[in-house]
Amino acid sequence: MTVLYVASDREGAGKTTLCATLAWRMARRGKKPAVFKPLVAAGPDPISDQDATIYTKLLPALGLPEDETSLGWPVKLPADGLTADVLDRIKAASDRFSDGADAVLVEGSCALSVEESARIAAALDADVLVVVRYQRDLSAAQLRQWRDLLNGRLVGFLINGRTRHLGTEAASGLLPAMESDGLVSLGIVPEDRRLLGVTLAQLAEHLDGRFVVNPSDDGTLVEHLMVGGRSTDPGHLYFGLRENKAVIVRGDRPDVQMPALTTPTACMVLTAGVDPIEYVKYEAEQEEVPIMVVPGETLDTMDALNTLIDRARFDHPLKLSRYSDMLDQHADMPALCARLGLES
Repeated sequence: MTVLYVASDREGAGKTTLCATLAWRMARRGKKPAVFKPLVAAGPDPISDQDATIYTKLLPALGLPEDETSLGWPVKLPADGLTADVLDRIKAASDRFSDGADAVLVEGSCALSVEESARIAAALDADVLVVVRYQRDLSAAQLRQWRDLLNGRLVGFLINGRTRHLGTEAASGLLPAMESDGLVSLGIVPEDRRLLGVTLAQLAEHLDGRFVVNPSDDGTLVEHLMVGGRSTDPGHLYFGLRENKAVIVRGDRPDVQMPALTTPTACMVLTAGVDPIEYVKYEAEQEEVPIMVVPGETLDTMDALNTLIDRARFDHPLKLSRYSDMLDQHADMPALCARLGLES
């Protein structure tokens, strides 16, 4: 049985995304994976604290506990760091989680130093995959310490979140430098709007919105935001540029709202606290497009949307399937699956 420890040095690199996707792929191939997150940061860390419930939500077929805390995991990293007692408890818990599993995926914490991650990997006799968030100043030199301290356990690096226009830079700069240093790249996965999407419920909560037409709790994802009334193109052409979108427009602009309803729209957000006229309501009902009304003016609403991405989580089945497809396109899945003893 293989134990894979997935590490990174910063929050939001994609550890949960990768672990959940690998477990999902294994389960679809008739294998039994175990997913285990032992530690979260010592201070308040709401993002990490949600990871155990994300696994339960996305991977119900694995039979993961509904309440991870009932098993005592994850635990807060002690203020004095990774003590021998905590390390022993992690090893014992991993043994329990791995009972009957074909492979164990252990999600590390970015609160740990590289040295501490290496100690956990050694205790679990685990291979290590390091997930890195792409940034323009990322260099091979920053990655060497993982190789130097992991004592041959390093499988390689998976780099997430490469923006659209930096593909050439990564291919001509970072990848050759990594190869020159003997650092194995398992792939560079680009950004994707679906992975950054939020549900209608999350959007409504963020904007203090109230649904007035077709209230929805079906988990519909919003992948794009479009502001109405700011284009010289005909409305149906402008709004037709994007699908799975939320259209933000003043509540007193039915002339803008109606063209948006003729295109694939996930939701319409009416600003200034103004409800739509009855004709717009009727058309929205016919097209099954939810409409929410928010109290702020359009500019205030757009300012609030600048932080909407903070609500994005890897907690939706559509994100799971999309990231799996992206791994097939951009990562060396045969090499990774071979290391896990699986078919790609």
